[in-house]
Formats: sequence, structure tokens, C-alpha cells
Amino acid sequence: MNTKKKSARFFLLACVVLTTNCGCKKNIQIDDPLPIETPALSIVPPAPAPIEIGSGSGTLLLQDQTDKNFVIKAGTYTGFQFKNLKNVTIDGLNKVKVEGGMVNLFAMNRVALMNFNIENSPYRAIQIFDDANDLILQGLNLINIKDNCISFRIDKPFTGDPSSFSNNIQLLDIVADNINTFFDAAGSVTNNGFTGLIKKFKMANCTIKNSPLLSDGVWLGCAENYEFSNNKIDNVNSQQGNHNGIFHVVGNGKFFDNTCTNHQGNMVRAWTCSITTPGTLEIYNNVVWNSSRYGAFEIQVPPSMKSMGAFKPIVSAMVYNNTVGLLNTGRPKYFEGRLLDLYNAYTTIQVYNNLLFNNADSEILNNSSTPDINFLNKFANNIYKEKASDAVGDLKSYRSVIPGVGASR
Repeated sequence: MNTKKKSARFFLLACVVLTTNCGCKKNIQIDDPLPIETPALSIVPPAPAPIEIGSGSGTLLLQDQTDKNFVIKAGTYTGFQFKNLKNVTIDGLNKVKVEGGMVNLFAMNRVALMNFNIENSPYRAIQIFDDANDLILQGLNLINIKDNCISFRIDKPFTGDPSSFSNNIQLLDIVADNINTFFDAAGSVTNNGFTGLIKKFKMANCTIKNSPLLSDGVWLGCAENYEFSNNKIDNVNSQQGNHNGIFHVVGNGKFFDNTCTNHQGNMVRAWTCSITTPGTLEIYNNVVWNSSRYGAFEIQVPPSMKSMGAFKPIVSAMVYNNTVGLLNTGRPKYFEGRLLDLYNAYTTIQVYNNLLFNNADSEILNNSSTPDINFLNKFANNIYKEKASDAVGDLKSYRSVIPGVGASR
């Protein structure tokens, strides 16, 4: 029976009940066609028409707006300040630039900020204050930023109430060229609990390149259920000598499908803990190639964090199906570059199906952990090849030539 007949049937059944109750004798055939059609109901309200804002220059101010779509007038601006926005999109349509200034965001809830450039800023590109939930930054180009690109300045003590943490912060399709730290968030594990907690942080399809002083690409001080996926990092930290992590994160979540080449630092420094629920860590299907210092990944619980009263270990950590090669080539060399630098993590560890090649030796781990603290309960099918040609099809796609081992590309 088609949709119209179903609607008609419900309509007629209601009539049958009514006629029965009022003593009417007329017989009704419920499959007979009816001249009245019940219109379909839409559950998605139509989007509001776009409203143009800005003059094409100067500083753009916008505040106290709800349920609106805005487009920014094409031009070059000195800065943006947006405050107290809810259910709002702001789109530069790839025709807008902030030159030498910054974007300040205050109290953002269900806001998408899209498609414009920030260039040649001597300070930060974007600062986020007060509150931020369901905030999407997408399609931005951040070029020649001398300080941290995106500075997340929300550091509330976590109480369990939704107002005490940030939720669903997404960085999507952003290109950053010649920058310092890409994203920097306050947050910590303390004796009394957690501060600056971000739940469901996501960075996907972003590019960071040509940044000799990047240091940490992302620093998250307290994050639960994070995701880093499909990001590309190339030619970073060539003038940096500190121990950094391209993705340096405290908490739990996943890193997958990322590519990091021609760099200094671990691609991942995962300092692990559970926060509101038992957490896990997964690092899989990543490519790491040609580092001047350090191995591909690091997992640990630093002693300072372990000593905090709020610390809780994660349930498990898994490192699998990654492809890594030509690690820790710099001089002087204090240790060899390997797949994983493993410290005390107070959890079970699984390392399997990883592909290594063109390193100083065939060892898989730099294992500095205490055996009775970490339990390496799976360590299998990790393969090392001296020559790149025996491991991958080429040094562009890094496609593994060994079925089931390494990253699938």
C-alpha cells in the first residue's frame, strides 16, 4: 500500500471510531480512495535566508544572535569579534581575509565559522573565551601566524554539570602554513579533579605545513573521546629542538589515517587517563616518515600526573596497522627511533600488524616501562624491512606491499 493510502487508512480508522461511538450505521471501506490527501510533514525547518554582514574592511562585530545564517561581505578586515551566538553560521565564502589581526569568540553555542583566511598575524589568529559547545571551525586558511593559531582559553573546574566542560569542538578542512602551535587548550588533571575538559574534540582533514617553529602542533590538556583523523603534517619543526608532539594530548581517544612527514617530534604523544568513563587509546592506520628526532608514537602517564588525586588509568591502549620509517635521523643521537616509546601507562598494551622500514635497526619498541605496571598482552606480526622498496610501493602513497600489515592507503 502506498504512503497516501496509509495516511488515508489512519484518517479513516479515526472516523470508524467516531461513527461507532455516535451510533452511525454507514459502512466504510477503508481501502476506497479519498479525495482528501494528507500532506507530508517536514521535520527539518527551512534554513533562514543568509544575511550579509560587514563592510568589506575594518573590524566586524557581531553579538547576541540566534537562529541565523550570516555571510561576510567580501574584503580585507583587521579583525572579527563575535559574542553570544547560538544556532548561527558565519561564512566568508572564500572571499574574506583578516590581515594582521585576530578573531575573538565569546560564548559560542552551535556555531559554524567557515571559509576565510587569517594572514600575517604577529599574535594569535583565533581566541575562544567563556563557553564553547558544538563549535565548528571549517575551511580556514591560517598563514604566517607568529603565535598560537587557535587559543582555547576556557579552563573551568569540571563538576559534571554541562556548563563545566566544553563539548564537540571540531577543526575541519583547515590549512595552516608557517605557524606556531596550531591549537592550544588550557586544561589539567589535578588533585581535586579536572579543569578545562573538552569532550569530543575532533581535528579532521587538516594540513599543517612549512612551519619550522611549530613545536606541539596540538596541545590538549584534558580531553575525553578525542579524534584526530585524515590530517597531513609536512615539513615542520626544522628549527625546533624541544621534545614535542605533533598531537600532544592528555586523556583518551583515537588517532587514525594521519600522515606526518619530514618533521621533528613524535607524531603522537598520548598521555593517557580516564576522565568521566573508562577510556581507551587507539593509534592505527597512520604513516610517519623521516623524523630528525624521536620515534613515531609515545604512550605514557607522566609521574606528575600519576601523583594527582584525580588520576584514573585507561582500560587499554592499542597501536596497530601503522607504517613508519626513517626515524630519528638527527645528530647527536641519544637513542634509536622506533615505532613506540613506551613508558609506564598503567594499562594493557597491544602492538600488532605494524610495518617498519629504513630505520637504524629492527627493534619495534623503546620500552622504558616497568613490567609489573604495563601488561603487553599482544605483540604480534610487526614487520621490519631494511629497504623502503620491500615495505611500501612508493614514498608518496606509502602503500604497504605486505597484506594485512601497515597502513592501508
